[in-house]
Amino acid sequence: MKMIAFAVPILEGKLDDWTKMILNTMLGDNKKATDQSRENAGVHERSYLQKMPKGHVCILTWEGADPLTFWLDLMNVALPEFTEHLADLHGRGIFNEENPEKMLAKLVYDSGNGKGDTEGTDQKKSLIAIALPILPGKIEIWKTKMLERMLGDNKKDADAIRHAVGVRERLYLQKVPEGHIVILTFEGINPEAGYSQIIRNASPEFAKAVLEIHGLDVNAAQPPSPKLVYNSRE
Repeated sequence: MKMIAFAVPILEGKLDDWTKMILNTMLGDNKKATDQSRENAGVHERSYLQKMPKGHVCILTWEGADPLTFWLDLMNVALPEFTEHLADLHGRGIFNEENPEKMLAKLVYDSGNGKGDTEGTDQKKSLIAIALPILPGKIEIWKTKMLERMLGDNKKDADAIRHAVGVRERLYLQKVPEGHIVILTFEGINPEAGYSQIIRNASPEFAKAVLEIHGLDVNAAQPPSPKLVYNSRE
């Protein structure tokens, strides 16, 4: 199964409008039809709402045999009709009508290999998603201090840490007009607990890099987890 992800910042002061125009529509009378369209395409869609220092961000994930085709079909139908509404809610430059594939975040790390995580269990798994903006001017530092180490000699250890706490982590990088956003997904029987363990057990070097790159102090109380607000299979 493949997964794709996309983070959509909601402009400051536009949360109520987004809730009325987008979320309530998906959760109201249209939910059955919305769910069915995802089922017909063979994808499982989840939407998360995360509070940010300025406004909110909606994180969307689609999982299935061919979620990219569903995404492209969806954008070809939705963008021409809703371009102005979406620009009012999310700002211009987020939605690329000419090349919607480039809007998606790029999968750059995946700890899953079928060993040591939740594959093969009969317990129900769930998924959480988290968006971490990269501070201005820090993208190259992120690539060097975070990504290259996770993909290089440390990948075996990074994978083992995720497997030990029972989660599969996927890490995506998305370019937005203001810079870049990292999207993290954690899948497992209790992904919240797994993510918390990873944060609590972070090395001083990792904690320092996270603070420098994302402005997040892993040693302080963590902000509330993003809320799952739409699930096409529930």
